[in-house]
Amino acid sequence: MLSHKSLRQKLARRFLTLGVFFLSSLMATTAPASETSTQTEPLFADFTTPDGAMTVYAHGDYVEPYTALIALLAAHRLGADVYTQAHAFAYWLLPYQQTDGRFSRICQKNGTEWQTCGPADADDSLAAFWCLAVTELLKDDTMLTGSCAASLRNLATLWDERRVTFHALTGQTAAYFADNVEVASALIRMRANPAIAKKFAQELSKLPSNKQMLEGLAHNYDFDFTGPLEPKKASLPPTPYAFYPYAVAPIYPWVFGLSTGPLARRNWAVWKYRYGDDWLAGKSDDFPWGLIAWAAYKLGDKETAAAWLRASTQWRNQGRWYLLEEGVRIGLLHAMPDAVNQGD
Repeated sequence: MLSHKSLRQKLARRFLTLGVFFLSSLMATTAPASETSTQTEPLFADFTTPDGAMTVYAHGDYVEPYTALIALLAAHRLGADVYTQAHAFAYWLLPYQQTDGRFSRICQKNGTEWQTCGPADADDSLAAFWCLAVTELLKDDTMLTGSCAASLRNLATLWDERRVTFHALTGQTAAYFADNVEVASALIRMRANPAIAKKFAQELSKLPSNKQMLEGLAHNYDFDFTGPLEPKKASLPPTPYAFYPYAVAPIYPWVFGLSTGPLARRNWAVWKYRYGDDWLAGKSDDFPWGLIAWAAYKLGDKETAAAWLRASTQWRNQGRWYLLEEGVRIGLLHAMPDAVNQGD
């Protein structure tokens, strides 16, 4: 199995029954662009097993909970109804939560039996996205609320008060700009909702304040929301310059709402000038980074988001595709149903 670091880099470079799940699934277009008006299939069909697991790759044999959760949230925030898939996945995942609140990576043995098979991609971001899924997608579920609370308690143990950042994994000291943006955004979002803030008041009180987290981005990664486009450091310890994590780093504050308005749109124009052509041509990375298309859409650049959506069929057919890309594709197909026919 891939380690935390190698999985991130490789991805960057490159209980319900079957009947209930498929009959109740919202139908969405996931066929090639030329067939989108006539052919539909259940959401995430190629990535979902009958028991509700969501695999990293199509028809795959392992689950990275972080990837599944961000894919569901991407589709949801772009307007697609993924409640059925989120509910099935949540209750499939729940038994794998450890007593300290963490989740592991989960692999399929002999094509049938699921078992834990190593540490998750990121304990910090996973905890944040798990709670966002619980509070945004699966509201008022007592069992899941307790699970989220356990995740938040574990998240608090990952905070490095001296360095003012979250560690990615329990027992390790590596920390990432992208993870800390994801966690900060999630906690800010939870605190901004009075009902959620009250429900998790005890757990949120043990976590750093919004101000501390944002200051940590500047202190550790030399990132200025009003300054240069990219952070000087994208990880602790620093890693060599590459498309991921450096060129992709500015995308995270845009996608997760830490940088908005005219400044974000201006910086997006700079990013697109530097990297946009190679990214849309599929030259920047083994995988097409749907996260960037999501950012484009959020910042009002629907033309770029539509161009990515049209190109996505080719990438899917080439196997340059995984679960997060599918989540963004589902969301954009919902948000821009006519985009695949533009430019023909």
